[in-house]
Amino acid sequence: YQRRVHGIIYIKMNKAQKLEYQQQIEKYLEEHQVYDLFEHLMKSLLKEKPKDPYDFLIKKLENPEPKRIFIMGHPYCRKKEKALTLVDEFKFSTIIVGDLLEREVTKKSEFGKKIAEAKGSNSFIADEIAIELVMQQIKELEKEGKSYVIEGFPRTRVQAIALQKMGIIPDKFFILTLDEAVLFDKIRSNLPTSEGEPGGPRKSLTPEQVDTIAHNIVLEHKLNIKDVKEAFNGFYCEIDAGQDHDTVVNDIARIMRLKVKSNASRRPPRVLLVGPPGSGKTTLGKLIAKKYGLIYVSTAHLLNTEIANKTPTGRVAVQLMKEGELIPDDIVIKLVEARLNESDCKVNGWIIEGFPKTEGQIHMLKEMKLYPSLTVVLQIEDDVVYERHEYKKIDPVTGSVYCLNGPSAPTDEALLARLVAKENDKHEIVKKRLKVWKEFLPKIEEAYKEKRVTINADKTIEAVLDSISGSIENPSSQLTFINTMIIFTPVSYTHLRAHETEADLVCRLLLEKK
Repeated sequence: YQRRVHGIIYIKMNKAQKLEYQQQIEKYLEEHQVYDLFEHLMKSLLKEKPKDPYDFLIKKLENPEPKRIFIMGHPYCRKKEKALTLVDEFKFSTIIVGDLLEREVTKKSEFGKKIAEAKGSNSFIADEIAIELVMQQIKELEKEGKSYVIEGFPRTRVQAIALQKMGIIPDKFFILTLDEAVLFDKIRSNLPTSEGEPGGPRKSLTPEQVDTIAHNIVLEHKLNIKDVKEAFNGFYCEIDAGQDHDTVVNDIARIMRLKVKSNASRRPPRVLLVGPPGSGKTTLGKLIAKKYGLIYVSTAHLLNTEIANKTPTGRVAVQLMKEGELIPDDIVIKLVEARLNESDCKVNGWIIEGFPKTEGQIHMLKEMKLYPSLTVVLQIEDDVVYERHEYKKIDPVTGSVYCLNGPSAPTDEALLARLVAKENDKHEIVKKRLKVWKEFLPKIEEAYKEKRVTINADKTIEAVLDSISGSIENPSSQLTFINTMIIFTPVSYTHLRAHETEADLVCRLLLEKK
C-alpha cells in the first residue's frame, strides 16, 4: 500500500514483491555494467582529486576509460603467444615489449645498439630503454582511448614506479609462474654457448659458466618479480604457466571477464567454504584464494597463531581441540571479526574456510553485516572422511602434512619414521567432529539457501576446484533478501540505504547534488 507523510510517499511491499523488485534492479545493473562503472569512477576520483567532482565525473562518463591488462612472468612461459590469443579474443590493442626491442635493433638506433649489446652479454635491457619505448606506446593508446594488453612490462620495480607516476592503474595484472627447477632448465637450454659484442669475436662458454649465468638470471628475475608484486600489491593474480597453453589462456580470459565483461559481481567475491572434516577445505580455500586474488582466512590458522603465541586464548583452544570440542563462539568471533575488518579483506574480497560452525557464528556474520556472495558446502561420504584421516600424517620437524595413500606420498624412510597423527585426526575425535557437522548442516543450508551451492568433494582437487570456480563466476541471480525502504520524493530521487556500498553512496550523493 502507499502512505503519504509530509509530502513523501512510502510504498510498502510484501516479501515476494521486494524480492522481484530487487532481482529486476540487480539484472539491470549487471547487464549495463553499472557496478564496474561506479568502481571506475571511484578510482578516478581518488586518483585525480578534482576541484569539481561533479563536472569531472560527467566528463568521465562521456569519455569511457580504456581497459589495461598487464601480463608478466618468468622467461620462457610463452607470454607473447598467450597475450596475442587474448588480444584476438577481446579485440584489444597490444604492446609486446620483445617486438619493440627487436624493432629498435632492426632500425640500428642508439637504443637498438644498447639492446644488442645487452643480449650479446646475456644481460637484461636497461630500465630507461624499456620505459621510454613502452611509455610512447601507452601514451598513443591512452590518447585514442583504446583498451590494451601489455606483455613483458613492468619487469622491475623501476618500471613499475614509472607506470604509477604516469597514473596507469591495471584493471588486471597477470603474473605467469613456473617451477624454479623447470625455469632453470629452460633458461640453460636456451642460452648461447658463447658470448661477445655484436659483430665481434665470440668466446666459448663452459657448462659451468652456462649454469652460473642461468642461475643468475633466475635469481635476478625472482627478485624483480618480488619488487613488482610489492608495487602492485592487491592488483596481480598468479597463473601457473606449467599448464598447457589453452588452459592458461582460458584461466586468464575467465578472470578478465569478471571485470572486463559484464559478468562481474557488484563487489569482490566473499565466499564461505564449509564441509565435514577431511573434505579438503584448506587445500581448496588456498587454491581459490590464489586463483581469484582473494584473502584466505582460516579459523584454524587464526587459532594456531594464538596457540603459537601462547596467548590465554591459545591455551584454551589447545585443550578443546584435543577433546574434539568446538571452540566457543566468543573466541572465534573475535578473531574472525578482527581479520575481516582489515583493509585487504575489504578491498580484495575473502574466502573463509571452516566458518561458520554454529548458529551463533551465523548470527555474528549478520550482525557484522558481512553477507557472503556464495556459500560452498562440500559433501563427502563418512567412510571417505575416516579413510582420509587415517592416512593423514604430519612431520613434527617441518610441520608438513602428508597423505600416505595418495600419489604424492613420501618414500623417504627417515621421514616416514618420524611422521605422526595429529590428536585431532584420531578416529574417535573425527567421529565426534563428524556428528557435530551433521547436526549443524541443516542450519547453514537454511541460513544461506539463496546463495548456496553443494559440491561433491569426493573427486580430484582439480574437478572440485572447477566446480567452485564455475559457481563463483556465474553466481545465482537470486539474492539474500535485505529489507529495504524505497522512498519516492517530490524531487524524484531515490534512497537505497540498506547495506549501502561505496558505489551506492556515490550514486546517491551525485543524485542529491543534482
